[in-house]
Amino acid sequence: MRGIQSTLERSLIRFLVLASALLVVAQIGLGLVRDPVDFYMAMAQKIEAPPIAVQSMSEVTAPEKIENKTAPQTWNITLKATPAAPVRVLQNGKLLGTLTRGELAIPAQSGTVQLDGTACSQIVRVQVTVRDPKLHEPRLNQSFVVEKNVQNVRVSP
Repeated sequence: MRGIQSTLERSLIRFLVLASALLVVAQIGLGLVRDPVDFYMAMAQKIEAPPIAVQSMSEVTAPEKIENKTAPQTWNITLKATPAAPVRVLQNGKLLGTLTRGELAIPAQSGTVQLDGTACSQIVRVQVTVRDPKLHEPRLNQSFVVEKNVQNVRVSP
């Protein structure tokens, strides 16, 4: 009786170890396992800078200033994606470029630049590496985490 019980215990333990190993392999194969640091960075980004669709005060213009309005001023901003991914960079519905090569210099106007990562299959960190010194936002080295969503980047002098 003792031999049968220990054989059953060993078989049960082997089965559980094999099932656990298969579960881990299946999760890795389906992409369900994430790096915990990336997961917490994505959560922190959503809490720290949620997407807001509100006009900034620089976009609101007094009626008397509308007549004297000239061509909108642009500032150069360089964005770097880690890892390089097909994140689209848009402003006012116009495509400024994509981050498929990892880095992109854009001429941005006051308002909001959108980082569209809905076509990305992974978490992408987009960092502002170069910006015009006259800009207050975005901050130099500011990072945005794009995870199958659209992040708004405020551009203001």
